Amino acid sequence: MQKSIKFGLYLLLALGLAAILLVLAKSVVDPKGKQARIEQNDKGAEAVIGQLVQLKPRPAQPNAVFLDGNGQQRQLSEFNGKVILLNVWATWCPPCVEEMPSLDQLQAQLGGADFAVVAISVDRQIKDAESFFADHNINNLALYQDKGFDVVRQLYVKDYPSGLPISVLYDRQGRELARLSGGFDWVSEAAISRIEQAISTSHLPE
Repeated sequence: MQKSIKFGLYLLLALGLAAILLVLAKSVVDPKGKQARIEQNDKGAEAVIGQLVQLKPRPAQPNAVFLDGNGQQRQLSEFNGKVILLNVWATWCPPCVEEMPSLDQLQAQLGGADFAVVAISVDRQIKDAESFFADHNINNLALYQDKGFDVVRQLYVKDYPSGLPISVLYDRQGRELARLSGGFDWVSEAAISRIEQAISTSHLPE
């Protein structure tokens, strides 16, 4: 009888610990939960969600390695010489899904020798992002994956919303011009104007 009671107590304790660990893991790994908490608790952060802002001092461009659609290692520095719009997204993120067609259109409209959209998925399986592209007729974006969240971690800025999607505009030298947390219409007049301004500007004051 006592053994049964002890076993029951141990089982309840184990289940409780597992539940706590699950909540903690979700709060660390799931950027949607992170952004939701910021929106609720930080009025300063709430004001910049959905808006392009320039942070000072400018955060350094991530040098983390990510993978392309062929499994080859890539880095953002390879795009130096172009203005790039980095977008970190996931198929399980509703605002990411909503804005992806506009990113695809942006690449079709402005992509080339001077500009590129670099959309990096944080899905665990790159085939999930590949299937999403096929199902939603995303035909102009290259496939990239940040499987270990390394790029995401290096993008983190204290007191700035860190939920997905995260978009950062870089100049030709890899210096940050502006960033945005949350979904956005990337073919809106405001977005196109800002990006064309970055493309036409050869030098940026330090």
